[in-house]
Amino acid sequence: MISSLVQYHPRSFREFCYVYPVVSRRSGGLSLGVNLSLSGQCTFSCVYCQVIAEGGQKQIDVNSDFIDFDDLKSELCQLIGMINNGSLFQDSWFSLLPVEKRGLKDIAFSGDGEPTLSSAFPEAVRCVAAVRRQLCNEAVKIVLITNGTMLHTKHVQNAIESMLENNGEIWAKLDAGTPEYFQTIARSSIKYEKILDNLTTLTKRFPAVIQSCFISIQGQPPDNSEIKQYAQRLMSLQTNNILRIQIYTTARNTPEQWVSPLNNEQLDSIAETVRNLTGLQVDTFYSN
Repeated sequence: MISSLVQYHPRSFREFCYVYPVVSRRSGGLSLGVNLSLSGQCTFSCVYCQVIAEGGQKQIDVNSDFIDFDDLKSELCQLIGMINNGSLFQDSWFSLLPVEKRGLKDIAFSGDGEPTLSSAFPEAVRCVAAVRRQLCNEAVKIVLITNGTMLHTKHVQNAIESMLENNGEIWAKLDAGTPEYFQTIARSSIKYEKILDNLTTLTKRFPAVIQSCFISIQGQPPDNSEIKQYAQRLMSLQTNNILRIQIYTTARNTPEQWVSPLNNEQLDSIAETVRNLTGLQVDTFYSN
């Protein structure tokens, strides 16, 4: 039941513009997504991206999407209210969610593109933090799911500081151990070395989760050499600030027919290799 809810991952809800509820594998239950990329603007064009599969993403350098903060706050308050009073689970597909999974785990900046590209990101963090303090219990996190391309900028770093003051957590992407494999997966104008530099900057200052999606390309998983080099990249970061590694595979539609999820055994093998080479906590999230 939970696996089918995870695979159904719409980034819209009723007439809402910015906020949407999902069941998240990596959050361990109910999450509210905040979409600051309404036109699907991103610096990556990942081969496994559900947004691209649905025809809704494009690669850009600057996000010009306008954010109406009154509407963002109103939508967030409404959805948190629906969770707290139980109405979300009465007249929607969320009625299939087991009772023990109905508590809100986090409010996550994710959506149709890279949230830190938005010039509105710092103000959005302040808005979400204020609503969380007012309506949520202390255990609810504010999560940033990011591909890392803007982590070097001062305004994003300041916003991260605000997040961490409000039970924030950064989930930063690293899907490859080599520049060649990175380009195969991300198809980005951003250099792999820039991503590594930004992750180094991040982990020197802040605790972070590293999120890594591994897939099968034309029926083949990443080879052992790639995984070992990926582990070496992790060890080049400030490892005492790495909270954990999330190793997962795709669970939804992909834009390329030659991309498919890894099976459980393949994912476990990657996780065990990384665990042994780094000594870091590694969590796995399967496709079903």
